[in-house]
Amino acid sequence: MKQTLEKLWNDYLLEKCAAIDTDEERRLTKQAAELHEKANDLLNKDQQAAVEKYVDALCDIEALFVKKAFCKGCEFSVSFLLETRNLEI
Repeated sequence: MKQTLEKLWNDYLLEKCAAIDTDEERRLTKQAAELHEKANDLLNKDQQAAVEKYVDALCDIEALFVKKAFCKGCEFSVSFLLETRNLEI
């Protein structure tokens, strides 16, 4: 089942969920870009590189937790439906 969830995540949901298609998502993306630009103006090259590595690490761990939550949610949903079905028999 893990392979199926991985395939679903990688082939479909990651592409669909990463799309910026709401006003709030556009606003937050623009805000993040503006803050990034302001921060870069305040930092020297070494500081910029250190902050970029830090942000990349945060993004990597957040992506891992989101994927884990997705898989756990799918597993819970299936087990809940199966358990509910067994109660009705």
